[in-house]
Amino acid sequence: MERRLFLTGMLGVAGAAALASLAGPGKAVAGIPAGNGILDELDKPDNAVFDGDEPAEVEQVSHYHGHWRRRRRRRRGWRRVCRRYWRHGRWHRRCWRERFWINIWL
Repeated sequence: MERRLFLTGMLGVAGAAALASLAGPGKAVAGIPAGNGILDELDKPDNAVFDGDEPAEVEQVSHYHGHWRRRRRRRRGWRRVCRRYWRHGRWHRRCWRERFWINIWL
């Protein structure tokens, strides 16, 4: 098994080296090309926001979309039940197991 893993790893390294040699260093673009792009436009502050005399307004947003229900899952579990009773002048204890449902709320 180790030989198989070693061989597949070596084939993977050889394949990566072959792809790197095909791409060549001249075809890869390192960094961001110079010029005005959309990123430069996003970094500038919008002057229309700061101009004006009216105060800022707060808009209430409701993210409630219909009925949101919690899923209820149930599984069975075991509970130990013990009862004591009086017999022949002394107390006796009798224990047994009962099944019950466990509710899991998600």
